[in-house]
Amino acid sequence: MGRHKQKKLPAGRNVRLADQIQKDLATLIQREIDVSRAGLITLTGVELSADYAHAKVYFTVMGAEPEAATAVLNEKSGWLHSLLFKLLHIHTVPTL
Repeated sequence: MGRHKQKKLPAGRNVRLADQIQKDLATLIQREIDVSRAGLITLTGVELSADYAHAKVYFTVMGAEPEAATAVLNEKSGWLHSLLFKLLHIHTVPTL
């Protein structure tokens, strides 16, 4: 009996999509998130699950506590997801 290899999606597409999400999300955060509440947020990376259903977003923040910035981003994640859906021309936009 041989080992079954897990089917992997092309890594290049995953990286390109993660980069595009990071770029678009950074623009949306700058435009939509109140700096006085969340501080100055800089995205440092986006990691997509293999099925593109979920995206982990990594960031740094200046001018606010990391917990406060996290709370605001989590509160606005649904709104940011809907805006991202309008920008990206893909069938499924990952949950942030």
